[in-house]
Amino acid sequence: MLAPKEICDLFEVQINTLYNWRKTKPKLYSYLQNADYNLKRNNEINVLLDFYSKTFSKTFTLKEIEFLIESEFELNSIEDVNNFHTTFIKSNYKLLNDTSNNILTIYDKINALNIIEKYILYKKIYRIRNIEELELNVFFSEFLSKEEK
Repeated sequence: MLAPKEICDLFEVQINTLYNWRKTKPKLYSYLQNADYNLKRNNEINVLLDFYSKTFSKTFTLKEIEFLIESEFELNSIEDVNNFHTTFIKSNYKLLNDTSNNILTIYDKINALNIIEKYILYKKIYRIRNIEELELNVFFSEFLSKEEK
């Protein structure tokens, strides 16, 4: 549990504001007090996901990953993640005539993933869209076929 001074330093909040939140927003104040616990828990989950990602069947090509990154779709809930393949095809249906085979191949590969694999793939896509300077073949190594590395 974090002390008020630690909360102020970590979240750049004035001490008076923090004490005001303790009275007016007790749930927020409680969350901030436990931020170190939440961070540790998230780190543990990320370590587990990273470990699990080493067991993936590696089927995507670099071009398919690039296509996914450039595609305009967004997943906002766990239900969206579960329906990743459907969201992908809906966002690219206009391209079906031009690149039907590629899109349907990607669709099939996404559909074959379980929900954890879909989650990890989307989180990587989301992250790479916001951070330009990562090597795709390294960042997506758990999804790329051996020929693509």
